[in-house]
Amino acid sequence: MVLRDAGFQGVMGWASGYMAFLLHKHHQHVLYLQTSKLLYRTPPEMKAAQSVLLLMLCFLLFYWTDCFMTLYVTFSLEKHFIEVSALEFVDLGYAILSPFVLIHRDGHLTKCWPGQ
Repeated sequence: MVLRDAGFQGVMGWASGYMAFLLHKHHQHVLYLQTSKLLYRTPPEMKAAQSVLLLMLCFLLFYWTDCFMTLYVTFSLEKHFIEVSALEFVDLGYAILSPFVLIHRDGHLTKCWPGQ
């Protein structure tokens, strides 16, 4: 099972890296179309590549933390409420955190908040 998970994570890492490479290549092709006023802003291709890599790293962090915590809770002699609650939080961590990462990365949504 661990070998299967590692294989799929390798495929996910390769796909994310390839997507970032394609976005960088696209950015290089359209670089000549940008004017001088746009040079100091981060292009959308680079933001997308950074978001893809950030989400992949976030997923891997939560996955491996969950894996190690599950092994610890499984092989520990006593099951403590805090350990089991922390494991449940880590199980849901990626699903809870990833939308906020995407919202934070999108500059248009931050303009909608009142007071900014």
